[in-house]
Amino acid sequence: MDEFNMVVLDFDEEKSLEFASMISDPLGSDIPWRFKDLKKDIENYFELLRGGIPEYRHGGNASSVISHKDYTIIEDPFYDEEEDEIEPICKLETVEFVKIILLWAYETYKFKSKKGVIALKEAEMVMKWVEQKILEVESIENESIQ
Repeated sequence: MDEFNMVVLDFDEEKSLEFASMISDPLGSDIPWRFKDLKKDIENYFELLRGGIPEYRHGGNASSVISHKDYTIIEDPFYDEEEDEIEPICKLETVEFVKIILLWAYETYKFKSKKGVIALKEAEMVMKWVEQKILEVESIENESIQ
């Protein structure tokens, strides 16, 4: 969204994702893109995926996100029974949610550096960190499959 200098992942093309908007809502409104806060969140998610903590809660303006090692539940706090057609709850694998967060963070830094909102050097550093974290989350995922 050029007007607001922000990246929004649009899952609407993926017809199998019934709750696409609920997955993208926390990104940009509840999950911070600033590196210090993003890093803290990712460290907490990794601790969760490794079994070090039983759950991780995140949420705020657009959603409530409760993550367990194997699954994450996203709830819409503004659900209106009379107006909304689908239930306000989305459940997905936590490892997949973490991958989505990392992809979103990567694209956010890439976009913001192109727009001149943040320095290219900072964006490159964060993008390199994200690439490393993607490899780590894939390693955790592979360990859990075996």
